[in-house]
Amino acid sequence: MSELVEYNPVEDVQHDEHIHHRCHPLHLSWVSGFNPRVSLLNVSTSRDRKELVLASGNALLFYCYDGEREKITPVIGHKNVVNMIGCDESGRFVVSSDCSYCINMWDRQAGGGESHHHPIAIRTIFEPFKANGDIGAVSLSCDGKYLLAGGGIPNEQGSQLKLWSWTVGNDFPDDSITLPTRLGRIKAIHFCPDRGRRNQFVVTLDSGVVFGAWDCKEQKLSIQVPKRHGFQDYNDTVFVERTDRAVSVTGAGMAVLWSNDRKFSDAQEGGVQRKEFLKYLHLKYASINVVRSCDEKIVTGDDDGEIRFYDNSMKILYWFKQEDLEPIRTLSFELVETRRWKQPAEPIEGDDQTPKEESTEKKVVVNIEDIAPKDVSFDARPVIVRGFVSATKSGKIYDIDIVYNKIQELFLQSPSIITAFDVHSARSELCTCDGNGRFVVYDLKTKSMRLALDVPIQRTRRGRITTLAYSPCGTFLAGGAENGFLWMVEPNLMILAGSSPLQFTSEKIRLVLFSLDSKHLVCVDESNTITLLHREKDDWQVMGNCASHRLVDLAFLSATDFVSIGEDRYMVQYTINTDEMLQLEAVSIVKRRRIEQSAFPTALLVLPGGNQILVANDQLKFKMFHGRSFEILHTFLAPFHDGPARCLRQLPGEDYFLFITNNNIYVHHLPIDGNPFKYLAVRGHPKRLKGLQVAWSVGCAFTFGEGDHAVSMWKINTSPLFDNLKHAGTGLDPFCTLLPGGKRGCYVREILSLFFYNQISPKNSDGDAELTLRDAMNVQDVPNYLRSIGFHMSEYEEQNLCKEMELTGTYFLTFEEVLKLFLNHRTAAGGPPTSEDVRTAVTYIGATTSSGKVDLVRLITLLASMGEPMEPKTTEAYCRILFPAAFEANEQDGSPAPECGTGEDCTNYIAIDEFADRLC
Repeated sequence: MSELVEYNPVEDVQHDEHIHHRCHPLHLSWVSGFNPRVSLLNVSTSRDRKELVLASGNALLFYCYDGEREKITPVIGHKNVVNMIGCDESGRFVVSSDCSYCINMWDRQAGGGESHHHPIAIRTIFEPFKANGDIGAVSLSCDGKYLLAGGGIPNEQGSQLKLWSWTVGNDFPDDSITLPTRLGRIKAIHFCPDRGRRNQFVVTLDSGVVFGAWDCKEQKLSIQVPKRHGFQDYNDTVFVERTDRAVSVTGAGMAVLWSNDRKFSDAQEGGVQRKEFLKYLHLKYASINVVRSCDEKIVTGDDDGEIRFYDNSMKILYWFKQEDLEPIRTLSFELVETRRWKQPAEPIEGDDQTPKEESTEKKVVVNIEDIAPKDVSFDARPVIVRGFVSATKSGKIYDIDIVYNKIQELFLQSPSIITAFDVHSARSELCTCDGNGRFVVYDLKTKSMRLALDVPIQRTRRGRITTLAYSPCGTFLAGGAENGFLWMVEPNLMILAGSSPLQFTSEKIRLVLFSLDSKHLVCVDESNTITLLHREKDDWQVMGNCASHRLVDLAFLSATDFVSIGEDRYMVQYTINTDEMLQLEAVSIVKRRRIEQSAFPTALLVLPGGNQILVANDQLKFKMFHGRSFEILHTFLAPFHDGPARCLRQLPGEDYFLFITNNNIYVHHLPIDGNPFKYLAVRGHPKRLKGLQVAWSVGCAFTFGEGDHAVSMWKINTSPLFDNLKHAGTGLDPFCTLLPGGKRGCYVREILSLFFYNQISPKNSDGDAELTLRDAMNVQDVPNYLRSIGFHMSEYEEQNLCKEMELTGTYFLTFEEVLKLFLNHRTAAGGPPTSEDVRTAVTYIGATTSSGKVDLVRLITLLASMGEPMEPKTTEAYCRILFPAAFEANEQDGSPAPECGTGEDCTNYIAIDEFADRLC
């Protein structure tokens, strides 16, 4: 692989179909903001078209603005959060890295420069530093030939630098070198832009600066660390164009200049040019965060929101501040030539062609030297520099042109971390709220911000809005805060309601939910109190409240009835009493029923019709309950790859529902039967997903995760599920993939043999009567059969199993039906308890002695009084079979056996390891 292969997409395929791959159930189509902690790139090659590259979570955003509309192209190519972006001098190749997993090379001009197709990842380097730490910084050489990455564990082994000739395709770096441990972690890497020195680079670390070079002939990296001069907290370092100097900026407002060491001026070609400390300047009393060298000027941005321009000798030329005075985090210049005023071309001698007459509009030539701002020197020379983009700490992006005195804000603001969001039930509308109390409404069709509102919250953790909900009619919007405030907003105008904010509690509001008719609002706070509010004209009034369990999720069954699940493993039904003549509580508990024994419910979903309730638990199961009686209907196996299911959301009018786990977003086909081919997922977040909503008006799902400054929009595509089911097979074929060896494996053959053996067992035989084998088993024999093949259920689980079998309306089940019950009811791990599980359980209930042995007498007593009690006679009978040596002493003495079940004849202790091995 010594050359780049051009990517040519099929031209007759529509743009959206080309992007939305047929194998993806969800495709990231839009992101409402970006991550301001990652420096952006300005890759604009034309002054009429702004092109930026930004990061948002584990996605890259390729942004384009042509003066009329904004276009965002998100692409996902990283497993973790993107932490660094770089490009070559042409802007075609972009490099991105995440915290530790990989480095990606992107081609922005795939398929031709004018086709504007999605950027293509043409090279990926996985785990460049292996187990030796994270990726700190990456950079591309100006000619795009070399990739330099820095990372590792700086405090233990020192940071490392690795270089790849990435176009060749080698998996291993061409060379690597270790930096001194005392310099700390790597912050930034920059290559020299001057011709003849493009293999030289500078690395900025916490406590120092390292200059290096790549020798192409020797294939070797070399570095030089200048002598220390007592400076700390370096933020950035760049080479000064067309000079032999470099300049560094620090968090103390210092600028440190480096120049070539005269003693080593005759450096070999390709070697590092040794630098020495030249001087330092105290420029600010605030931290200088970024420094750039462009058009023979040095530009800095600081925490005061001031951008300064210096000449190559660090003489101040010009400065300006933005109105909001926010800290500057990024300065990125356009990839265009420096603007110069040119004299009109003179006619060439011997050219007989008459000059073409131009319109009067083009005859007026503006000399930019006349309109450019003047510097502060006595000569008052014009300050001419190409346009650039500035990004602030609060997530605002400005396109700045000091020559024409233009400052324009770009993209969507990402001022703070998203804390809550919701989508409109009817309109294509999304509302988000961040940590600063800013409500923003987006039009999902145009993907643009429509309205905004700044709520005057306390700018602390106690004042942030944590939950947001639209009413089903779409005319109300409620937001609950950590200090107990309830903010009521009119979303059509984005103004606060007259009575807003309401405060009926001082605890954090965890959940708000409107009734189906939008007349009532239910709020749940941290003290597990449910408060009911009723709308009277334009105001919301508190009707009443009731104490409940530690609520996990809540949903309405009808306009006046709702149900909740909690950490106490109960499902509770409530009713709203609207008849004032009855003099009842406004909200009261109607029914409570325990739905779990050892698992904790995580989410619920009321299926269409309100007769069935789907509940997910942390043991990776889906359970179906009757909507009124709360009786168990079915138990199904849930996805078991990435934690329990949360935030169950059904697609309106479709036989699909969506849910999230820790990192993935799933699309599941209804009805549920435990088939592992009925759901597909995509990776939705590198850390942890926190919320999910569905807007079927645009056919999209919306998510946000931990630490996100934006909400992600995912296009839903259900066709891959049909393809998945089509190739999964019929009958037991898809279910047997969950068993070792599959359908034809020895495990399936063994449990099938036990299935038929159950029919010829002594308890089913009738003397000398002829036996007839059939593919059916009595429902009374199913629990013990499931125990024999590896599912050791409790009495509570057996009761649920028997209730589910009763609903089938038959007394016999086929092998296929029994196997589905086994796969759906058994633990997600799929195996019996291990020795470690047994040791933990026996120690937990207190049946062991201080010497680490199991006291069988105490064990028999505890099992008769704890949990699901066992009869002492049964327990002792099991102990005699498993541990006969413990009962041999009394039997040899010939003493009369005491009453069975007392445990008095059990005189020996059993080692805990032996006890665990016998039970397993």
